[in-house]
Amino acid sequence: MMMNTPQIISALLFLLLLRDTGVTAEPSQQSDTAAAQKAQDVCQPHHIHLSVGRIQNSTHSSMTISFSISSACVGKKGPGKKSIGAVRLIGEGEEDDFLVIGDGNNTKSYDAMSPRRGIKRYYSDLYYHFEIDDLRPDKEYSYECLLLNKDDMSSQQYLREDKTTLEISGDNTGVIARSDISTFTTPPAPGQWHSSGRTITFAVLGDLAAKEHSKKTIRHLDRHSESVDAILFAGDLAYPSKDHDNWDKWMDLMSKRDFFNAIPTQIALGNHDLDTYKHGWIYDINESVEIALAYEHRFQMPQIRPPIRELASLKGFTTSGQPTDFVPYEYGNAYYSFTFGPSKHIVLSSYSSFREGSLQHEWLLSELKSVDRSVTPWLIVMIHCPLYTTFKTHRREIFITEAQAILEPLFVKYTVNFVISGHVHAYMRTYPMAFSRRNPRGPVHIIQGNGGKAVCEPYYNETVEEWVAVRDQSQYGYGTLELFNSTHAMWKLIKTGHDEGGEFELNLNLLDEIWVRNQLYVEEMSVNKDWEDNL
Repeated sequence: MMMNTPQIISALLFLLLLRDTGVTAEPSQQSDTAAAQKAQDVCQPHHIHLSVGRIQNSTHSSMTISFSISSACVGKKGPGKKSIGAVRLIGEGEEDDFLVIGDGNNTKSYDAMSPRRGIKRYYSDLYYHFEIDDLRPDKEYSYECLLLNKDDMSSQQYLREDKTTLEISGDNTGVIARSDISTFTTPPAPGQWHSSGRTITFAVLGDLAAKEHSKKTIRHLDRHSESVDAILFAGDLAYPSKDHDNWDKWMDLMSKRDFFNAIPTQIALGNHDLDTYKHGWIYDINESVEIALAYEHRFQMPQIRPPIRELASLKGFTTSGQPTDFVPYEYGNAYYSFTFGPSKHIVLSSYSSFREGSLQHEWLLSELKSVDRSVTPWLIVMIHCPLYTTFKTHRREIFITEAQAILEPLFVKYTVNFVISGHVHAYMRTYPMAFSRRNPRGPVHIIQGNGGKAVCEPYYNETVEEWVAVRDQSQYGYGTLELFNSTHAMWKLIKTGHDEGGEFELNLNLLDEIWVRNQLYVEEMSVNKDWEDNL
């Protein structure tokens, strides 16, 4: 008997049919159905999210699909104790339909102590990360996340042969649990735009947390996410404060919104994402601690190489969790790059050394030299700590002062268009600038740190610096960067938190809106000349 519905739903319909015809299901059937429903409930894939994969060329694209399975499911007594994760892709043609089954190399889990949990140890979910690399550029795919029974390989073969149905035979079909079907669109090929003619749009977030204002920000983004191609998240995601339950709450919050499993999210490392975790029972200021534990396990960016994370000294962190010097963390999700149609993105780590001769500095030099601006005319850098700030907080940190000294000359030399940051809980956009002066060929620096964490940063000077175009210390929101063509882009800052009355027009809530001409095509000029004439 062939059905077009999942096994569990079909079994329930079968029981309803028996009830309506006056036939009572056998106790064994009732027991099997109850067990299947329990397995679906306990083992349901959740926290599903996406990131752009490493392969982006004229013929192939890749996307990483991540999800987690509860430790209650995969534990020794759980219904998924003999399970393996999988992702099923559903495309238009037969060649686009396939099942990718985990092999153990794409699963991660961790455990840690936390002062806030007392002696109770935290055990994480099991995280699956599938980089699907046989996709076509600028194409829509549907997918679902599955948990399969490793003891029933025949069902996995069956799924490979027919992606739309499951056979109801009275035996375990091998599918323990499955997610709803979601949809994503792969990036256009490098140098290309959407075949539909639609512009390329990025939403920009920073310093979100899981507060009331955070909820309003992501609710607004979710309502207006249809035109968003990818999300650039400038760090400080969950603010865990050494409590991994806060990571779970943040992932729960994000998972309630449709965009999280439909739009790739690219993240930068924030100081609160580093966090510090001791594996022993007692915290000691002289002890070494793990860093970026959750950040590396819960996400997978287009990695250059697997992460190198060494233990750090707890003495190297302030009581609020701010590192006082660079930490031993390289590659992985710390820093990476990706291409999205006409734009090249370089994501840097403020907290991995970028001094000359460091691994990150050498990699950055290589990346900048390799960018072909005839293919990707837009060059965008994301780094948590800003190089320039009009606010008092954080301005003397070495991650800012050394970035100005070491990174800014490279950004100016290679004509970076935008430098996107967070860290400061406020908003700022500069004019195109270089070396503390307005310069039409320099990058536009943006602080987008007003996602949801308390916005209350004092200004360093009451008089606005001459290189600051817009600054705000009181509004929450997110930005959008829309690339229209090779020469022009539009930046907007959208206020959130004022939508309690229902639907509203997006353009009524703009705090900032500006056309930006690609600095690559702007002639050098005196800073005294009216640069706005050249936008």
